[in-house]
Amino acid sequence: MLVALLDLIPIVGSTTGGVIASLVALTKGLPIALATVGLYAFYRLIEDYQLPPRVMRHTVRIFPSLTIIATLVGGVLLGPIRALTAIPVAAAIRLILDEVTPPSLQRR
Repeated sequence: MLVALLDLIPIVGSTTGGVIASLVALTKGLPIALATVGLYAFYRLIEDYQLPPRVMRHTVRIFPSLTIIATLVGGVLLGPIRALTAIPVAAAIRLILDEVTPPSLQRR
């Protein structure tokens, strides 16, 4: 329940919850703690790099690679607040380019 609540905090909440869960698992033994870390790392990979690009591809029609790149560029250059708005900005840029580009240059 604590991990679910901490996951509401952008960027650091989920990681903090995973660290707390791993420390609690360490009280039961090292193999259980290592399994918890492994499962949590797998969960984060799926949640961060598989789900959002696929959802964005269908909702705002942005390529998955562009979703990841826009989020990384927004987060590194402009901070965590801009990382949250990077995907809508990328979608807006794509829409503007689609509307401004002459039909002869667009792919069919």
